[in-house]
Amino acid sequence: MNKQELEKSKELARLYYAAGDTQDVVAKRVGVSRNTINKWVSEGGWDVQRAAKTITRKEVVNKMLQKINERLDSSDWTPDELAKAAAAIEKLDKQTNLVTIIEVFAQYNNWLCSRMRLDPELTPELVNLMTKYQDIFINEHSNTMVEFK
Repeated sequence: MNKQELEKSKELARLYYAAGDTQDVVAKRVGVSRNTINKWVSEGGWDVQRAAKTITRKEVVNKMLQKINERLDSSDWTPDELAKAAAAIEKLDKQTNLVTIIEVFAQYNNWLCSRMRLDPELTPELVNLMTKYQDIFINEHSNTMVEFK
């Protein structure tokens, strides 16, 4: 694995770990050893990042709206500042990053696993195949943002 591939694997590992996957699962998904993941977690402070990631985009937008409301009440904003804040909120509301995509895939996979008990058509092989294609999607879109209109 060359340096660029290693850095891409490391970033994907960080995203998977931030989304809640265990170090063992991350190692398997990214194709590196468990010891490598453990080293990356320790050196990169990923545990702190994972803990800090509990705030949702909706909560960020709500906090921004509260701050805007407070400043509007005090007449402390210029029209330009208000326009910039509104644009930031709109951008947050329309865009999702790779972490969000991974979180959605993780929730979907958890739902599929629980659904397997009720639906005989859902087999571990089928879920693994879907996970494989989710991983391919993530790898192909790891440097992009997805915009919803």
